[in-house]
Amino acid sequence: MRAALVVLLALVAALACGACVKRERAVETRPVTADLAAYWTCAVVFASDGRGEDANEAFTFVPWFESRVRERGVFEPLERDASSEAEVVLRLDASGASGEGDRVLLRVLVLDAKTRAELGELEAEGSATPAQDAAPAGDAAETKRALALRSAADRILDHLKEKRRASIASGRASAPPPPPPLPDGPPVGPSAVCSTQCLAPAATSSSHDEQYRVSAGVDPLMRGLRDCLDRVGAQLVTPAVLLRFGPDGRLRHVRVDVGGYEDLECVQHVRTRPVRASTTRASILRCELRCDKS
Repeated sequence: MRAALVVLLALVAALACGACVKRERAVETRPVTADLAAYWTCAVVFASDGRGEDANEAFTFVPWFESRVRERGVFEPLERDASSEAEVVLRLDASGASGEGDRVLLRVLVLDAKTRAELGELEAEGSATPAQDAAPAGDAAETKRALALRSAADRILDHLKEKRRASIASGRASAPPPPPPLPDGPPVGPSAVCSTQCLAPAATSSSHDEQYRVSAGVDPLMRGLRDCLDRVGAQLVTPAVLLRFGPDGRLRHVRVDVGGYEDLECVQHVRTRPVRASTTRASILRCELRCDKS
């Protein structure tokens, strides 16, 4: 009898521990689309429950969240004046969790900006613990709620980053098989005819002449990425970049998407190359290097 009681208590403890682990991760309350890689740009909207120590937390949390979205390679956040051109809207909502002042429940609803269709919803709890997202040195203005928000946001963005990687991998797996390589050469190499193609995302527009000029300007960067991927055996990955131009037509930001190989040293080196391209107005262009066997 005593042995059975010990086993039962151990089982209850294990289940309780499992529940605790789950609360420390992001959970999909509505399934996130498997086609996440089809979206590149986002706008962020935040609504607080008003119970935080910082009544103006949106002014500090949203810029931090946008920078984190960019760093994690999930989406490219657009500024307020260009948010209408975003492909995805991330609607954030935060509230106190578990009745504790230093714990926050953060929900993120992902919406298709054009159709307003829901692409999924996630939530995660965050806490202001010393081991997670401690305030920067010398920044005494950070509240416990702010730290808890960042903790929860990081869990959600980690989850979205993995979903995007899985979406990219799924797209490669469903693509038609490449032609057999030549006996002494890789699938992508001197015998392949490659061209850089730049197009505007669905929510924006640009002229064909502008797309042609930008394609020519970004072509050296794209070929450098292609060479880098070939060296590590990633011939089936199509290098892509997202270019964001300001109102003056100057290039403001370049985001590289090479299917999870972004941290390669050669990719980092290629990214430092200047892109000689401009536009006549604020715009966004997505460019890919497509290669066909000749």
